Amino acid sequence: MEDNRPDPELLLKKIRQEEEKRKKEQKGKLKIFLGYAAGVGKTYAMLEAAQTIREKGGEVVAGYIEPHDRPATLAMAEGLENLPPLMVEYKGIRLREFDLDEALKRKPKLVLVDELAHTNAPGLRHEKRYQDVEELLQAGISVYTTLNIQHLESLNDQIGSITGIRVRERIPDGIFDQADQVELIDIEPSDLLQRLKEGKIYHAAQAERALDHFFAEEKLIALREIALRRTADRVNRLAVLERENRGGADYHTGEHVLTCISPSPTCAKVIRTASRLAYAFRGEFTALYVETPSLQEADPQTKRMVEENIHLAKALGAKIATVFGEDIAGQIAEYAKLSNVSKVVLGRTNHKILFGQTKGSLADRVAQYAPRLDIYIIPDIENGGIRKKRGFYAGYGKKKKDKPERFMQGIGGDWLKCILALGVSTAVGMIFQYFKMSESNIIMLYLLGILLAAMNTSRRICLVVASVLSVLLFNFCFTEPFYSFQMEGREYPVTAAVMLAAALITSSLMSKVRSHSKEMAKKAYRTEILLDNSRRLRRVREKKEVVKEVSGQIKKMLGLPVLFYLYSDGGLEGPYFLPADGEGHMQVEEFLNQQERAVAMWTAVRGKRAGACTHTLPDAKAIYLPVKSGDRVYGVVGIALEERREIPPFEYSLITAMLNETGLVFDRMEMMAAVHEEKERKGEEL
Repeated sequence: MEDNRPDPELLLKKIRQEEEKRKKEQKGKLKIFLGYAAGVGKTYAMLEAAQTIREKGGEVVAGYIEPHDRPATLAMAEGLENLPPLMVEYKGIRLREFDLDEALKRKPKLVLVDELAHTNAPGLRHEKRYQDVEELLQAGISVYTTLNIQHLESLNDQIGSITGIRVRERIPDGIFDQADQVELIDIEPSDLLQRLKEGKIYHAAQAERALDHFFAEEKLIALREIALRRTADRVNRLAVLERENRGGADYHTGEHVLTCISPSPTCAKVIRTASRLAYAFRGEFTALYVETPSLQEADPQTKRMVEENIHLAKALGAKIATVFGEDIAGQIAEYAKLSNVSKVVLGRTNHKILFGQTKGSLADRVAQYAPRLDIYIIPDIENGGIRKKRGFYAGYGKKKKDKPERFMQGIGGDWLKCILALGVSTAVGMIFQYFKMSESNIIMLYLLGILLAAMNTSRRICLVVASVLSVLLFNFCFTEPFYSFQMEGREYPVTAAVMLAAALITSSLMSKVRSHSKEMAKKAYRTEILLDNSRRLRRVREKKEVVKEVSGQIKKMLGLPVLFYLYSDGGLEGPYFLPADGEGHMQVEEFLNQQERAVAMWTAVRGKRAGACTHTLPDAKAIYLPVKSGDRVYGVVGIALEERREIPPFEYSLITAMLNETGLVFDRMEMMAAVHEEKERKGEEL
């Protein structure tokens, strides 16, 4: 008998889609007027559509229209209600910005917000205008906006290679893909150039410069093609999703694209390429960060580049995963196997060695560990094939050498330890020589010195130099003729070569053992923290006890002041404040003010992080993270960041895991309370 029972996974997927559809119906609708260059008529088309709605009796408000000096556009805006712009003082000039709070207060059915990719002036609630638009949509206000194709994050490298210009104002592709409507405003490049020459886009001097640079006809043709292709891809994706929603064949490809995060300058290009690949295959997208011992001790600039690339991957919709180890290729391959990754996107720089032979790259090593993976290689080039000095994973497993001061910093630490080990070995060797002991014992002394140095140092360059010096010292002090670098015996060169090889191998093995022990200690620390947190949370019975335990764990991990607000019935309760050790009451007052509380309230209402080191309300003194289970927010944790430094990825992943578990505990408490109330009600009825 044929089994006609429905697929449980398909049913669950449909339930989730219906839930998402229900939530989307409560939000405002977003329509984007897309163009491939300035002057194609995006703002004019937006205003024309708005006028049509107004004439039919619809409620339309012009929230912000870019003041283009174009008569036709200005004429089209006549008759629309205008919100007054927000004037912001910045470096002695007054900037004209969109007034988000006024739009939320007015709450029209439709608001026009020009220039979606605009960067707001410092001091406003959001760093980017698209975040203002997201807040309007959440409030149930529909938005019409404009965008040029070069402002999409995933296309930044591709368009930069065409135009020679790096666009700084960019938006995540998810904003574009999740828009309810996208209308492509398309005109022929020749017509656009004619408009430019007639002065309808820029003034004469500016138009002449534009013709020589961005507005070259071949560039406009390429940009138009990209805009048409990207719009078609979006339509095709929506059609496929619609077929899936109707219960037809399962069109999901099951692809899982993985890329890696590193401090390399070209990492951003690799992440964008991986994003486009995941979008094309409609697959999952994961960005893996392999934290090595050298990256843990890296300089602030390197860490900042890693953080920027993590933010980029998040903006492109990637799930961020963090693992720890020194063998980068092994960690990537292992994660790929465990997570069912089908495609890996990596960067590569070909390092030439003797006779033009190519040194093995990261991609080659990953392929050795996981030969069945599809690996896509993104060349390490920038604008016209100029190769960067650093590869995709430059900096991984080794120290930066482009700063002389980093080399000199080792003198006070690892270099001193190596010099001391060699000095003691030479001194004891002199004693052995005085007592007529064999040269083999002296050689063993130097190997012992290298071994001790390897156990107490972390810089491999120190150990390599120490190994070479040990051979030179042995030759200088203990082979005839003494106190010279000559060797009279035929066996001495062989002895020196074997001694050097043994020293190098010994130091390398000990260095790997030390690094491996550090990695294992960090993994054990992570596991212990999460297990300890789980044990503590299982014992608690009240929400305030949960707050106390979680706040204590975060403070123990970071050593920073922690605030915890409970959120219920649309209001915040608390906060529970745990100051850093040695801090007084002045710091308590500094973080317990209405301004900080307002940031925490925004996080609770939106369910998104905000505050210091984020793109939302960045002037706050603390970063605020939601404690939630699903879409239900139970509380907000605030962490006062020291000197506004971001939380390192390892610690941030721990905190995220702890807060997710805390949300589940609150969820469980709510369910138990509901069951208890139901039992009491039934008991009263009986």
